[in-house]
Amino acid sequence: MDESYGLVVAGDHVRADYVRQLARLGLGAQAFASTTDAVASLNGSAPAVSILEVEDGGCSLLRELRDRYGPDVPVVLVSAVRTTPADVVAGLLVGADDYAAESMDAEEFLARVRRLVERTRRPTAAATSATADLRRLAVLTDRERQVLALTTEGLTQKQVATALGISIKTVGAHMQNLLGRLGVHSRVEAVALAVRVGGMPQPEPTHSR
Repeated sequence: MDESYGLVVAGDHVRADYVRQLARLGLGAQAFASTTDAVASLNGSAPAVSILEVEDGGCSLLRELRDRYGPDVPVVLVSAVRTTPADVVAGLLVGADDYAAESMDAEEFLARVRRLVERTRRPTAAATSATADLRRLAVLTDRERQVLALTTEGLTQKQVATALGISIKTVGAHMQNLLGRLGVHSRVEAVALAVRVGGMPQPEPTHSR
């Protein structure tokens, strides 16, 4: 088997789609409907990237991959229904490098997977990327840090507003501003960035507007 391959564990309704996505990146795929079959196929060669459906045991397989190959093996968790901020945060905290809804635009998903694969092929880029992430977070204002910290904990926009004593509209404005400062396009990307660097500082208990 080619050393460079992608691992896919997902239901019949999406598995072939993910195999085609990997083919566009020049990767052959080892595709399975169950985690049991996937584990039985693992050998000494770590996959270049793994796409694991949450509903098909993706979280448990993620831990198996980490145990076998270490923390640098890229893993993307995908789900059809578990796509709330809390679900995303939970997936990132158990070790996923990214978390995507199955309904995500195919080109956006492909771009995310490509970024992870390129990171694997250029190991020295990981440290540079971590430093860059820290620098990006450093430009946030205190209030933007608070909003991102609470979002990273899985709170909804309404819950963030209540916790900080500000309006939902103001939370939305802070979120849009911090997305621009970080150079990302969604809350999921912002949360993933914060989790990669070990999380955001805990917000101070303030209710100033």
